[in-house]
Amino acid sequence: MISSLRTACAFRSGTAIAAAALLALATACGSGGDEPAGASTSRAVKDTDITAEPGERFTLTVDRNDSTREYWYLVAPEPDSSVLVSRGQVYAPDSGAEALPGGGGRLTFTFEAKGRGTTRFTLLHCTFTTCQGNTATRPPETTGPSAPPTSGATTPSRAPERITYTVTVD
Repeated sequence: MISSLRTACAFRSGTAIAAAALLALATACGSGGDEPAGASTSRAVKDTDITAEPGERFTLTVDRNDSTREYWYLVAPEPDSSVLVSRGQVYAPDSGAEALPGGGGRLTFTFEAKGRGTTRFTLLHCTFTTCQGNTATRPPETTGPSAPPTSGATTPSRAPERITYTVTVD
């Protein structure tokens, strides 16, 4: 019994050391590509005042579900490109490598601070009740409320959520 316990403890200890080594290795290597290692930070979506240094990258991650027509878009005002540049967006399904029908996921917007100054940009959040004619890749033609439902309901739709960020690059 004691021998089994020692073996189990040694295995857990070895596993913990291996996990720590892998974490250190992954952190030191960065993500490859044109992104500097260790230069990207994740920001809270509701943190609308962001300070960054030239060359720093940051991300904003939001929930998205195509099956419920829940989408996010970068809309006007877009950032001043001399201060901040959008480096695109990446969608990752909650189910892993392959999206499942009805499954949701996370959409990550990446930005890079270019030069000193202050700029603003806006993310628009559409749902099936707030935008009309939108898809995952095509924002709605209007950012106003969608048309009222034709089922006889008289309650007008809400306007889509707009989150405007102010970014200061020091």
